[in-house]
Formats: sequence, structure tokens, C-alpha cells
Amino acid sequence: MASLTEVRTALRETLKGSISGLNVYSEVGDVQQVPAVVVMPAAPSVSGLACDFNGAFGRGMDEWTLDLYILVGRTEGALAQQKLDQYVTGRGSKSVREVLFQNAALGLTDGTDAHAEGIRLYGGFFESAGVPHVGAVLRITVRTPSN
Repeated sequence: MASLTEVRTALRETLKGSISGLNVYSEVGDVQQVPAVVVMPAAPSVSGLACDFNGAFGRGMDEWTLDLYILVGRTEGALAQQKLDQYVTGRGSKSVREVLFQNAALGLTDGTDAHAEGIRLYGGFFESAGVPHVGAVLRITVRTPSN
């Protein structure tokens, strides 16, 4: 079973190893350079939980719902959105969704499986250290055996 820390670390290593120049952080306040992804637990709409410990009978699976905050520098609006679009599109060398599709186990060997659900937010409403960013929130699900 992968803990939340192990899942976040695996996500960081998978994304950084697959997308050149992408910075990955655990907290929004840690963002120092963009483009960046911040990995945060999220409350899913169905269960209202960030982690469902009852994913299978006998505590067989934990299901984490995570939001990946994808941030790029806010330069000229159209250019910033073009940069952001590369990370949130379904395919391509900078596509986060493509990386997760190609690396669903996140480098873990315990049966962990990650996949992108969709884009929850998109636009210029993100900020770190007082600096505005253009960003999107990609919702993902990570299932990991718990026994």
C-alpha cells in the first residue's frame, strides 16, 4: 500500500521525469518557479472524501482523489493560455494526462493505479507569493491496495 506521501512523491518523480522543465510541489506556497504542478488532496463530489478507505471489501483498496494545480506564468494572456494548454490537453509531450496514461503505476510496484478524471477549473485565478498565474486544476484518482 502506498501512503499519501508515497503517492505524492511518485507523482512528482513521474511528472518531473516525463515532462522536461516542469516543477512539482506539495504545497501552493512552495511554488517558486513555473511551469509547476502542485499535488493536493481534494474532496470528490460523490463521497465527499479525499480518500475512500472502503474501495474494496476487507480494506482491500484506498482510493485517493487528488487535484493537480497546473500553473504557468502570466505573461500576455494568449501566450500563457497556449503554454497551459500543452499541459492540460489529452496528448502530447507536455500532457499531464498522457504521462499518467503511460505511467499509471507511477513507478510503484504495489498495484497502484492513477488516471486523470478531467479538468475542474481553468483560467487566471491562481497566485503564489503574490504573483498571479494562469492555471488549471486536473482531477485525478489514485487507487492503491491497502492490505
